[in-house]
Amino acid sequence: MKTLNVTIELDPVNDGAVFAENRFKKKEEGALIIGTNGEKRIAGASEAQRILDILAEVGHGEYMGKTDYLMMINGNKILKFGTGECFIGSALIMKYDGKGLGFLSGDEFDEASKEFESRLITIVADGQEFSAYELL
Repeated sequence: MKTLNVTIELDPVNDGAVFAENRFKKKEEGALIIGTNGEKRIAGASEAQRILDILAEVGHGEYMGKTDYLMMINGNKILKFGTGECFIGSALIMKYDGKGLGFLSGDEFDEASKEFESRLITIVADGQEFSAYELL
């Protein structure tokens, strides 16, 4: 999957649009880090553990639909609007493996990405549109 990156910094030599491959590389296993802006990458065990240790203090987690995928975010970044809640930012995604948190592997990275992306909504603030993850 390719994304269109646009850079305009008033630099005629380097400004412009470029198609770039997502920085999503498959590895044997790990945790998926995905942003509401569509960026994603895989975190190894030590990085995932470091993030989980920090989120233990401020985190919010929930299953993504009826899957075994668990999405964990900084709970301080949850936005309340109307009768709902959402967040803009990035999430750590792992799975419940029957005993506890487990790493993703193989096609699970793509499956978890699709589950995450299927829950994105568009919110408008001050005339700007943002993709946000709608919380249950």
